[in-house]
Amino acid sequence: MTFTDDLALVLDLLVLVSVAVFYTAFTVWLEMRRHDRPRALTHLRAGSMLLGFLGLLLLVIAVWGELTWPLAVIVGGTNVLAAYDILFFDSLFLLAFLLVSFSLCIRLQLPTHFVGILGVVIGLGIGFYGYRAWTLALTEAPLETLLLYLGFAAVAIGSYPATLYVDWFVVGPAVPNVDPLPTDPQPRYPTMWTVLLGLFLLLVVLAGVAALSYGFSTAWAHLGAPP
Repeated sequence: MTFTDDLALVLDLLVLVSVAVFYTAFTVWLEMRRHDRPRALTHLRAGSMLLGFLGLLLLVIAVWGELTWPLAVIVGGTNVLAAYDILFFDSLFLLAFLLVSFSLCIRLQLPTHFVGILGVVIGLGIGFYGYRAWTLALTEAPLETLLLYLGFAAVAIGSYPATLYVDWFVVGPAVPNVDPLPTDPQPRYPTMWTVLLGLFLLLVVLAGVAALSYGFSTAWAHLGAPP
């Protein structure tokens, strides 16, 4: 019995998500450093739109996977791949939820820090999924799987300070009441925010590298031996 294998496509989309998040965050930060908030807002809206589209694509795959459990090989009346459906599609659904929610908040000019705090919880959950997959040796590349999950878990957690920055200093001055608490239009502690945003960008790069590594070690092997 065969199964539907979308692993390579999902990893392609994850790499695109990493690139889109990094490029959006970097260009917004760069324009804010140049004190050009209107341009930073334009870049933020464009990047969030792309992230929303990518999130919708991942959401379609995740919902389909959650409802159909496409990874199925029946041995002795038991689906020996059932755990993979849980491992892959649960985490994919949660990631897609964050991307679509962030895009909608930017589009509707709503606070994004609500998405950020959920990102912390979701990141911890995705990290646990990856840890359990590693301890159970669910895949033929357990270390690469662990690094992939930990990478995107760290990005989800790191999104909280990034969304606070967006609400306080990028969107907040132009849209009243978006900021979580009233503050100055410019950061009072610019060095702290530079470190936090720089760390977030580093986490995004590492997550993208983990997706590429997983693709080269696992997904592309599926092209040579498709199910």
